[in-house]
Amino acid sequence: MKNNYFTLKKQSVNKWFSNNYSVSDWKFWFKLSFVIILFAVLLMSYLKPIIDSSIYVKQINDILNNPEINIKTVEELIKFAEGKNYDWLIITKVGDQNIPNIISTINFTIIGEAKTLHANYQPFEDIWFRTSFFTLLSNILVLVWMTTSFIKPKNEGEKGLISTNGAILTATFITITFLIYQLSLRPTVIATSLGNGESLLQAIFPSATSVIENEVFHTFGPIAFVLYVILGMNHDSKENISTKFLHKNWMQGIITLISYGVYAILRGLLKESGGTSPTSMYAYPYFFLQITTPAKDGLLGIPGVVWFFMFVVIIAGIYIGFSTLYRYLIIKRIDKMNK
Repeated sequence: MKNNYFTLKKQSVNKWFSNNYSVSDWKFWFKLSFVIILFAVLLMSYLKPIIDSSIYVKQINDILNNPEINIKTVEELIKFAEGKNYDWLIITKVGDQNIPNIISTINFTIIGEAKTLHANYQPFEDIWFRTSFFTLLSNILVLVWMTTSFIKPKNEGEKGLISTNGAILTATFITITFLIYQLSLRPTVIATSLGNGESLLQAIFPSATSVIENEVFHTFGPIAFVLYVILGMNHDSKENISTKFLHKNWMQGIITLISYGVYAILRGLLKESGGTSPTSMYAYPYFFLQITTPAKDGLLGIPGVVWFFMFVVIIAGIYIGFSTLYRYLIIKRIDKMNK
């Protein structure tokens, strides 16, 4: 029975491959490589923090449970960890002072009659935190798009997510991820790291995994996807990519972006009401979503709500501009192929 099952599966895969690709088809190898790499990096971005937090919690609880050290408070734990090579102890620059603290993903509770300090973390909270980032959501969308296209290449440019409309939506979303990171978030992160006393090299390349994540999510992945949509994928006839089509695409894209903003802000308000600092990315994933931040705490002395409305206009403009550009380039390619 098992042999028959695997034989049928193999026959199905062979039939699917012969109906859609050939060994020399570059699209097969491009899509397969793209899907594997992006899936692996997305998986790493979710699993690594959970694994790291598990290690940190064990290290901290081993210290807290050591009777020879006899630590009873978080302040004592921080003092004990200073000068030692613990990744869960971070240094934050406040004014001219370097303030040591424990990473915010780790929580502490008091247990038992002895009132023993105990460290813990919430893995599902970390997953929810990461999924609040437009970067992750847009890259997940790209992964779903490319996986669907890989499985059903004949539907490219015609149906559902991998229609020309879906392709332009997805390509423009990932372009926004690319531009906001390169022009705003990357300089901000580098400036913050330099302000915390790190070297330029440490600010640009904090760790191997962060470099892999950042460049796949924000640089190479977006560029490769956009190039495929414009130069590689099959598209509907240009008559079906009319101005009316473009206006509909604008509405869909801007409504989706506004929906994301509402979700991120509501989530941030809930986190803020629970005690999370409004300037923390654990409340609001991006500084321009920190609508409750007053001018004195805002970036460049500008209130958070002003940054929000500025970026609404900027991002809407980026969406309209790049979706129009991509439609134009797709039509030019269709014209060139029909000559």
